[in-house]
Amino acid sequence: MIARGEGRIQAEVLRYLRSLGVWCWAFKAEVSSERGVPDIICCCRGRFVGLEVKSARGRISGPQRVQLERIQRARGRAAVVRSVEDVKRVLTEIDREVEGEGDP
Repeated sequence: MIARGEGRIQAEVLRYLRSLGVWCWAFKAEVSSERGVPDIICCCRGRFVGLEVKSARGRISGPQRVQLERIQRARGRAAVVRSVEDVKRVLTEIDREVEGEGDP
């Protein structure tokens, strides 16, 4: 299997999310002084989602872990993703959550 860099994975994830009509934005670290903000911010079925993109061997930093935990404490969804398949799992969890609440 050929290793894929985080930039390529991020592009694949963004393409997939946009194909579903999910509002999403790739966060650029230089835009803010806030360290550790997830690579992709999106809104799916009314849920705030932060996705930290990592390669197969990539590890999250301390500030990234803190930001993911902050999103979860605020009742958003935060995840480390390494592929489009990981993103599909996150979206499936959101679908189940929304359907359990009775949203259309």
